[in-house]
Amino acid sequence: MNKRILLISLLTSGGLMLGGAAQAQMNLKHFGIGGGDSSAQGGIAGAVGNALGGGGSNSASAGGVAQLLQTYVGANQQVLSGQSSLASAMGMSSAAGQAQQAAGLLSGGTPSVSQLTQMGSTQQSLSQKLTDAFASHASGSASATPVNKQAFTEGLTSLGKGVSQYSSLQSGLGSIGQMSPASLLQSGLNPQTAQSASYIAQSAPGQLQSLMSTLSSAVQFASSNGISVPSIATAALKGGM
Repeated sequence: MNKRILLISLLTSGGLMLGGAAQAQMNLKHFGIGGGDSSAQGGIAGAVGNALGGGGSNSASAGGVAQLLQTYVGANQQVLSGQSSLASAMGMSSAAGQAQQAAGLLSGGTPSVSQLTQMGSTQQSLSQKLTDAFASHASGSASATPVNKQAFTEGLTSLGKGVSQYSSLQSGLGSIGQMSPASLLQSGLNPQTAQSASYIAQSAPGQLQSLMSTLSSAVQFASSNGISVPSIATAALKGGM
């Protein structure tokens, strides 16, 4: 009788363990992790896996989110560098300086929500100024400054790289956006990083759409004015669609 009870107990506990493993696998697939994905975004998914606890410890989880945020910061630094070069090419020295100042907000660790908001506002303002400058030049304004074609091409290269990085981040940031602030804190993040992660997850999709529009306008302007368009710029436009 004792052996029978012991056998039933072992079978029951084994079933629970298997059920728990299956449920865990389903939860990971819900966040786009696993399933044999071999795309270029596999590395991003791996980082999100750590962020969601796949690393097996709180420190690994926090490190996964931190890695994702660093990639986001790098994407914005590329974008701002591109905007600065484009502004310089159009003779807009003040706008170029604003882009460089905004890039400085992203140095020195994880930026705060306040810094991210300021950076995003500057980035949006620069996009509008560049679009207006393209239109003014196209209309044949007498005050239009001759375009520095080499600087313009360099700007397209940086902006294209930044937009491509933004596109690759969308699935990872979307998974973080599904997590509550409390869950992010429980993963081992400090409050500032958790707040920044939540803010970025919510704002990044809109930023990408705005940057895609800016890049598209810049490519059209270059094509109409005999300026070399780097392949990374056209590829970024196709990848974001």
